[in-house]
Amino acid sequence: MNFQIVIALVLAAIALLTYLWLALRAFRVHPGWGAGVMFLFPLAAIPFGLRFWETEKKPFLLSLVSVGAAVGLSLHLFGSWGGWELLDANNLVQRGIATQQLTREDAESFLRISHDFRQLSGFSPGTDDTERFLAQYLRQAAEQQALARANQDRHASQDDPAAPPINEKPDSASEEHTRLVYRAIPLDQARRYIGATVKVTRRNVGEKEYRLTGVTARSLQFAQRNTNGAYSFAFRLKDIEKLRVLIREELPPRR
Repeated sequence: MNFQIVIALVLAAIALLTYLWLALRAFRVHPGWGAGVMFLFPLAAIPFGLRFWETEKKPFLLSLVSVGAAVGLSLHLFGSWGGWELLDANNLVQRGIATQQLTREDAESFLRISHDFRQLSGFSPGTDDTERFLAQYLRQAAEQQALARANQDRHASQDDPAAPPINEKPDSASEEHTRLVYRAIPLDQARRYIGATVKVTRRNVGEKEYRLTGVTARSLQFAQRNTNGAYSFAFRLKDIEKLRVLIREELPPRR
């Protein structure tokens, strides 16, 4: 488990104990104060602590500090995992579904952010139904795009009788003298390998295998298959530490 999560859980336990301690102290003063601290913390705890500062300053300060630290660390972790971006992406997706104006970019962005949140936090963001819907949506969009591209290629081959067959298989004899290996490449050369299988290493995320599908000025676009089908997403260039591409290289001649 992440060390920061352990600290957050310990702080939460301390905050709960100090909160209950302060509430019990308030009940001893008056049931009204006790109910207020119990159910309206910290709105009632602050005036209670100030009113009875001399006798209740220790539980009052401990409860405020521990609760504040637990909440602050929890918010920090949530933000570092991409929780706020996930909320924004979820709002865009839900609005797009409701208005029937969902874009492929919004769907891909949501799946990428949700995947990163799960990888970084170790917790499920509770978006399984939405992820399945978007995976199916992107799969259908990819099938339609592939069908349209195939039709274009078919028409192009009919117009050019000398064009080679679209699904021409490589010479198996030549493959005997080659091997598939992953080679690191600079990010500015990624455009040369669109369509290739690659392995990507990002900050705080281990190396993962994807298919490179596109390149923009600020990001690389990928596709990946999972149990729900294939989906596409993009990573910012500044977040990518290493990019390795699967290439076929010639074997040294046998002696």
